[in-house]
Amino acid sequence: MRTNTSDITTLTGGIDVGNGYVKGVIQNTKMGIFDEIDLPSAVVSTSRTSPKVPLPDGDASSVLAGDFYNQIDCSLTTPLVAASDRRIFGRAALSVRGSKFTEFEVIGKHSKADQELSKVLVLGVFAAKALRDYVREYGALPDRELCVQVRAGLALPISEFVARRHTYAAEFVGRLGSTDPAVHLVTIKNFSTPVSVRLEFVDVQVMAEGASAQFAITDKGEPLAQALLDDLRARDASIVEGVAASDLVAVQHTIGVDVGEGTVNFPVFTDGRFNPEASATLDEGYGTALMNAMERMSESDASLQFSSRKQLADFLHGVPSVLLKNRHQRASGFVEEEASYLVDEIVSFFGDVLSQAGATTEVVYVYGGGSGPIKHLLHPALLKAAADVPVLYLDSSYSRHLNREGLYIAARHVEQQASAAQDGTKKKAA
Repeated sequence: MRTNTSDITTLTGGIDVGNGYVKGVIQNTKMGIFDEIDLPSAVVSTSRTSPKVPLPDGDASSVLAGDFYNQIDCSLTTPLVAASDRRIFGRAALSVRGSKFTEFEVIGKHSKADQELSKVLVLGVFAAKALRDYVREYGALPDRELCVQVRAGLALPISEFVARRHTYAAEFVGRLGSTDPAVHLVTIKNFSTPVSVRLEFVDVQVMAEGASAQFAITDKGEPLAQALLDDLRARDASIVEGVAASDLVAVQHTIGVDVGEGTVNFPVFTDGRFNPEASATLDEGYGTALMNAMERMSESDASLQFSSRKQLADFLHGVPSVLLKNRHQRASGFVEEEASYLVDEIVSFFGDVLSQAGATTEVVYVYGGGSGPIKHLLHPALLKAAADVPVLYLDSSYSRHLNREGLYIAARHVEQQASAAQDGTKKKAA
């Protein structure tokens, strides 16, 4: 039985699946509604039928109107996932006990493209968006399967992007060696009545991590450029003397330092185009420093025991009470020491990339979710290593979202091209 096209939900989204967090923006192209997504890159999986008590169907509107992406409870039937176990996402996963907790490996060489978690997270958030929008429109859960067509922008570390971008996209679309598109069924089980969401990927654009952020920086134009210049002038006006925001927007030769939890990517742009030969990935990140600090704490301080690096990061990010102040200071000391080793590695890698990129480099951008906690160490070290090349350190409150915005721009661009081609075909037929 064919589905009426008016019954198909169409979503276009950029999903930055980081080692630490999933940052995304998804638009329902028929309703014009955007959702911003921010959740820990973690799930709890279990073969048990009911790891959580389902919520009444009547609560759907209020639950879905909240931060539902951090509460997703679903199972998946798809070629991308080996088992149809029940999975709980995001912050809700951090509080579930007695089940398998999965986060990305940040120590070792295990490709993100090969880790099943990346596919689980992408499929889960698109399914959640479709259900959210249905309940927004109708005020109740659907009594049928939701059919969804997806256009997505996804990212891989630079070292994986070069070799894996086509096969990674094909895993979602399902056209590599097959004439039929892949179908991914996500069954959302938060409520008494399970809801099935059938996802079909029309197009997947895969970009290099960091490179997508550079596209977003260019897209934001002069307002962001002016904010960066004002920030830099407050520290050292001599570096950007006589430079206007329009000059910064016009640069063609840049290096990015994208600090993530498991990797640091160095995207190089030459003549305004991504240069994969000069770009590089350091297989360490802020999460590596956290993991190494946890290992040292477990060996030397019995009062500093954490179940995951996310728990440690949340502990350090919060303001400690009087009773926790001493423990907070000791934990910070362990992480600070490991972070200093990470900074040394980043600066060494950066020096190699700068040499490869050549003397034409006009500006260096620093961003990413892991850049904020180590700014006091990394920024002065990069300024020294870059000599007279301006190093613009973006505030982590917005820089951690740049990759997702660049990925959305890529997916939206292909969608607009397809729409224009379709309109042209209709005009010729008329």
